[in-house]
Amino acid sequence: MDWNLAAYVLRSKNRPDVLNILKIPQSPTQVSKKLKISLTHASKTIRELSSKKLIKCLNEKDKLGRIYEITKEGKEILDYVNKVKV
Repeated sequence: MDWNLAAYVLRSKNRPDVLNILKIPQSPTQVSKKLKISLTHASKTIRELSSKKLIKCLNEKDKLGRIYEITKEGKEILDYVNKVKV
């Protein structure tokens, strides 16, 4: 496991929540509604997690209605975060 990524996820309230929600593939709009955060904040968090390869876009060619899901590495880090999160 990449401990730097685990620490990165733990430093935020929304990152673990977004990873949890994306166990089931969803769009940024769905994530923002479920977490009750702005679409801008949800999109930013998704972009950050995607750049770290913790989630992936399932339909990259589409400009609208992109669907994201957690990656294998993202699941591994999320399992750890869920165990230690207070």
